[in-house]
Amino acid sequence: MTRYEKRIQEFKNDNNLYRILCELFEMQINQFVYDGLPDTIPAEFLEFYLLINGTCAIGKADNNDGEIYCAVGSYNDDYNGYLPKGYTAAVTDIGEISGDWYGKNKSIVVGKNNVLGSREMDIPFTAEILSQVDISEQCNVIFSRFCRLPFAENDKEKAAIESAINSIIKGDLTAIASRDIDTTFEKYLNDSIRKDDKFLDLVDVDKIDGLQYLNQYRDNVLKRFLLRRGYMVQTTAKLAQQTNSEIHGFDSYSLLYPLQQLKQREKMCTEINDLFGLNVSVTLNPILQKVYRDYLTDPEPTEPNEPTDPDGRINDPIDDPEPTEPTEPTEPTEPTEPKEGE
Repeated sequence: MTRYEKRIQEFKNDNNLYRILCELFEMQINQFVYDGLPDTIPAEFLEFYLLINGTCAIGKADNNDGEIYCAVGSYNDDYNGYLPKGYTAAVTDIGEISGDWYGKNKSIVVGKNNVLGSREMDIPFTAEILSQVDISEQCNVIFSRFCRLPFAENDKEKAAIESAINSIIKGDLTAIASRDIDTTFEKYLNDSIRKDDKFLDLVDVDKIDGLQYLNQYRDNVLKRFLLRRGYMVQTTAKLAQQTNSEIHGFDSYSLLYPLQQLKQREKMCTEINDLFGLNVSVTLNPILQKVYRDYLTDPEPTEPNEPTDPDGRINDPIDDPEPTEPTEPTEPTEPTEPKEGE
């Protein structure tokens, strides 16, 4: 592989990673819906800043135009309790947002992505795994096109083999143009002495059946990412002895993190309203709202047409004892005569 071809392949891999990163960030950015934000604070920028930095400043810039902006920054100034009371962020081509975020001199609001104020570290981690799985799938798909090819003994055979390989890679199944080449291939195929030691096994095509497991693993990685964000997708198959509570055991866990994030954003909106006299609000997106309502009203959904015993377990014929054959009724016996003296 030349340096140029290597760079092209690296670009394809980097582009695929960037594509997956964008997809995951788009999912996460749409997690919450804002209302009442000023035009100078686009909701997608505010949410993106929280995701990539963990914290975000909202306040007036030092250009004195009176508008409210948002920007990523960091804590600074003297410690007062657990965190520094100051925070500084810069808005490109506008100015700096800086000041105290709590206390009597509070002049800005610092929003947090979660309780710890940490960024979404699992987004790049998940994107990297998905990107590597895509590369593995691509390699398997390409190698599944190869078949056994004979070694070349002269330039004519070499040209025929190279032409065959190129056609296989392109997926172009064409007829062989030269009768001589056709005769050569026939010779190799019919020569039992040359079959074992004159053919090159580029790949064992039977091993490509593992491709389905790559697809399944990729789906499970994506499901795990969605599950943590409130989308109740099952990552395992249903087992006969599982109760409904066990099947839906991750439902409460999947709502834990988005509700925690929502609480931090509601707190941020309340502080913005109090400090700048606005009416900003935030909610979960409509899909997660429905998921949350359904969970509250029916925390343990039952499977339709699945009879359960009093313990809530799905009835399984294996658990039931074998039915016993009814016993034949016995003939009534004649009463015996009482003996003398009884």
